[in-house]
Amino acid sequence: MKNEELRVKKGMVFFCLVFVLFLSVLQPIPVQAQSRPDQPFVLPQTVFVGDLARLVVPLLDNIFSAEEPFIVDTPERLPQSPELLIRRIELERRGGVSRLLIDFIPFETGTILFPEIEFFSLDESFSNVPVITGLEIQVASILTPAQAALSAPASPLAIPGTSFLIYGTVALILALLFLGIGGSIWGRRNFWEFWEGIQRKVFLFKMKKFLRQLRREISLQEGLNPVQYLSLLSGEFREFLSLFTGINCRSLTAGEFLELPFAYPGPGPVFLSGLFQTWDTLRFSGRGMEIADLTQAVGEIENFLTALNEAGKEKGVKL
Repeated sequence: MKNEELRVKKGMVFFCLVFVLFLSVLQPIPVQAQSRPDQPFVLPQTVFVGDLARLVVPLLDNIFSAEEPFIVDTPERLPQSPELLIRRIELERRGGVSRLLIDFIPFETGTILFPEIEFFSLDESFSNVPVITGLEIQVASILTPAQAALSAPASPLAIPGTSFLIYGTVALILALLFLGIGGSIWGRRNFWEFWEGIQRKVFLFKMKKFLRQLRREISLQEGLNPVQYLSLLSGEFREFLSLFTGINCRSLTAGEFLELPFAYPGPGPVFLSGLFQTWDTLRFSGRGMEIADLTQAVGEIENFLTALNEAGKEKGVKL
C-alpha cells in the first residue's frame, strides 16, 4: 500500500516537471529591438544645446542610386535656420545604400525642425530630385525642469592686495586707538606741566623784551623822571611774577614776599622781598632818585631772570 502511494507521488512530480518544461518552451525568447534601417537617427543619441551632432538620413535607392556622392561645407550653400547651425552636408554610398549625413549644432532645446534640403541648390546634377522636408530632432537640456533657473551670482573676486589693504587699515586704526589712549593717559600727567613750561618761556621772553625797550628809552631821553619809570618797572615785574608763579603778586608788600610759596629754583622770596623794599624806599622816601638807581634796578631784574632761567635748566624744570 505504501509502495503504491510512493509511485503515485513520483508520477505527480514527474508530471509537474514535464508541464513546467513545456511552458518554458512555449515562452518566447526576448530579443533586443532593432531600429529600422530606413529611419533617420542622430549621433550621438542624446544631443545637448551647443553640441556638434550628426543626423543620418537613409535614402531610397530607386531615387538616389544614380547620384554621385558629394560634400558641401560652404556656409553660403548650406540651408540656414535660427534654431540650429548646419555645418556640413554629405551624400555617401556604402554597401549599395545611400545616406545623407548632416552635421549641425543646435541652439535651442526641445523639438527642432530642419530647414528644407534642396538638392538643386547644392549641385546642378540634383535638379530633378525632390526637396527633403520634415526632418526633426530632439535636443535635450542638461537641466531638469526643477533646476531650470539661474543660479545665484558668483561672489566677486577680490582685487590683488585687498587683504593687505584691509589688514593694514585695521592695524593702523588699532595703532591710532592705542596712541590715543596712551596720549590721554600721558597728557593727564604731563600735558599741563609741558604747557606751563611753554607759558613760562613766553613770560620770560616778554619781560626781557620790556627791559630792553626800557633801557633804550633811558639812554635816549633826557630829563626823564626816574621815579615814574621805576613805578612802571615795579608794576610790570609784579605782573610777570603773578603770571610766572600763578600767585597774585600785584598787591603784595615787601614783607609779604617772604611768605611767598615760591618753589621754583633760583633766587627766592628773600631776594624779592629785599628788592621791593629797596624800590619802595627810592620811590617814597622823598630824598630823590637818580638815573643810576633806575639803571641798577633794571640790571637787577635782568640778573634775576638770567638766574631763574639757569636754575631751571640745572634742575630740569621745563620753561
